[in-house]
Amino acid sequence: MNDDLDCQKYWDETSEEYQEITRISIDDFHYGPLLPGDKEVKALPEITAGMKCLEIGSGAGQNSIYLAAKGADCLATDISGEQLEHGKKIAEEAGLKLDIRRAGLDEINKQDFGTFDLIHTTWAMPFAKDQEQVIRKCAEMLNPGGWLIVTTGHPIFAGEWIMLDEFEEGLFLSNYFTPPGEVRFTKDEENFVRTQQYPISSYVNWILSSGLNLKKMLELEPIELPILSEEEIVQRTPYDSPVWRDMYKQIKNVPFVVTYMAQK
Repeated sequence: MNDDLDCQKYWDETSEEYQEITRISIDDFHYGPLLPGDKEVKALPEITAGMKCLEIGSGAGQNSIYLAAKGADCLATDISGEQLEHGKKIAEEAGLKLDIRRAGLDEINKQDFGTFDLIHTTWAMPFAKDQEQVIRKCAEMLNPGGWLIVTTGHPIFAGEWIMLDEFEEGLFLSNYFTPPGEVRFTKDEENFVRTQQYPISSYVNWILSSGLNLKKMLELEPIELPILSEEEIVQRTPYDSPVWRDMYKQIKNVPFVVTYMAQK
């Protein structure tokens, strides 16, 4: 279980480097590294002017800024104040309004935050202490007809990549039902945070038991990186970095994330 102060410290320390080396576009909605954006996927519900949207575990909130450009009223929340300050600057430079509020994933609740037409999060849920409870609270915070969109770590990708021979590598997963977590240390190496993935059936059942209707699941394949020009890569994927490009072969063979889309 993660300690909020450890998680905040990790992301405050990591924020500047992360935002510097990672290209996260505000011109499209991203689902994960090297994956096509929603302009191509076309899975988002219709975004209308005045639509109330909440992003949890937002980082700098680039997805929220994209929705704000379409007229939505967006609140981005994250445990890291440094991440949110990056988002505030990006929104200001784009001439867009983005409300920000520092809050951990497990801190959200209807009483303090109100209700929304869309709640979304992209690869933040693995850092939560109680992911099932976060899903339940999100469901409570949705207006009738509202949407919950959760992109989280795919349980299969939590395995360990090993070389099968000199030409091929494969994935070894010791336990699908309790996938191993990833440990990330703060700069002093005295504090750490651990991510945790869960089986797809766990998420499906959490969503259904919270009273939401699961409408769609996505296991997106990455763009064809080796055959595309840099211009085409920028146009087709809103989330990219040298680190993820080095992992392209793995992401190409096994989904890195899974997206759940549910409606109240």
